[in-house]
Amino acid sequence: METRKNKILSLVLAGSMLSVGACGGSKAASGGDTTTPTNVAKDSAGNVVRSSSGAAVSKEAEANWKEAVAAFDAADKAGWNAGNCESVAETFRDANKKQGGKFAEAVYMQGLIADRCGKSEEALKQYNAALAIDSKLCGARVGLGIDAFRKGNEAQAFASFEQSVRSDARCTEGYVNLAMMQMARNGASSEDALNNLRRALAIDAQFLPAFNQMALLFLGRAQDNKKMLDLAGVVCRQAQLINANYAPIYNTWGLINVRKESVFDALRMFEKAAQLDPKNFEAHMNFGQITLSFRGYEDARKAFTTAVELNPKSYDAHVGLGAALRGLNDAEGAKKQYEEAKGLAATRPEAYFNLGILYQDFMSGSVADMKQALSYYDQFVQRASGNALLKPVVDDIERRCGNEDAKKKRKSSKTCRPGRRQNIQLAIEAMAAMAEMEKQAAGQTPPAQ
Repeated sequence: METRKNKILSLVLAGSMLSVGACGGSKAASGGDTTTPTNVAKDSAGNVVRSSSGAAVSKEAEANWKEAVAAFDAADKAGWNAGNCESVAETFRDANKKQGGKFAEAVYMQGLIADRCGKSEEALKQYNAALAIDSKLCGARVGLGIDAFRKGNEAQAFASFEQSVRSDARCTEGYVNLAMMQMARNGASSEDALNNLRRALAIDAQFLPAFNQMALLFLGRAQDNKKMLDLAGVVCRQAQLINANYAPIYNTWGLINVRKESVFDALRMFEKAAQLDPKNFEAHMNFGQITLSFRGYEDARKAFTTAVELNPKSYDAHVGLGAALRGLNDAEGAKKQYEEAKGLAATRPEAYFNLGILYQDFMSGSVADMKQALSYYDQFVQRASGNALLKPVVDDIERRCGNEDAKKKRKSSKTCRPGRRQNIQLAIEAMAAMAEMEKQAAGQTPPAQ
């Protein structure tokens, strides 16, 4: 089951609400602010609206900010494209200009948009620019951590998340991402991870990413204590009561149901997650894997096709789609997907095994196809060597029986069952013997009268 454990950290919208404080001087705490007592933005109670650095926000800047946040939310829901990537970023740029170029949150949001739009270097540039204005800005510091994580620098990522919570003790995203990395390092038993999730919820009792990660933590602990499954379910239920449309919690809930062996409940949860968020890659993968296990090949094909579209570089998505297509007797389509997977990670063994099955059981059945299957099995065994999880599969390929046992193939549990390699060798021998018999028979045929 695909959990994508700790592979994608949570970059959430931070700073979408500006702070308010008691009315006072109009000069910005960070300097460079040109607001006056008559043009500063105020909330309904008459309190001055301030940026993260403490600067009073002008009415014009606040108006641009509200417009930009609404546009961001709309684009995030509808999907990002070249047009809204530029237009929404421009509105935040306008807000920053109206604030004298010292509006850290608006600069950060430009980075977040760049991240959403696949411009990682631009995102990094904007995060650093935001931190130059306000070195304690939570979202920008977390953004740097996620960028480092994606580039494989986990030590730097961890340090960034630690710095985010040291700089801002209310940085909920920092606590959650720190907890995710602590779980990756120390497993679900990590008390540090649990404490950081509790800190996030103490700051914001409705912070759903913390609920989701806590449920995953309890799910991990259920390996040693099945009662933890119930606790994980309770956390999911609590999150659902806060927001019934939060897609990730249903994916996690589905994983819990899988562990409980409540397969149909799991399917329902994965389907719900995908409906609420069609871009939820994990939900599509998990739904596809379950339907595949029940030979629901068409449903699996749809789920894995979506997963491949969402993440064309996912090895597992291509292998899953290949298995679904193979079940639908589309041998060429399956072959294409397995070849795609090989191109993404040539050292991983799974695609070679699936190509072996494809050539052994779903191609023409010729000697050439059987030999090709053997070649793929050889490559699989070579790459799977030392992998304890794949040892049963290797054994299924390599198991050899005595000639009599192999030829009888009785279903008795006491009778040796030949492995895939021996089955292919027996099939090739049988085809060679049949060809020889046909040749001899053809030579004995009397001439036509």
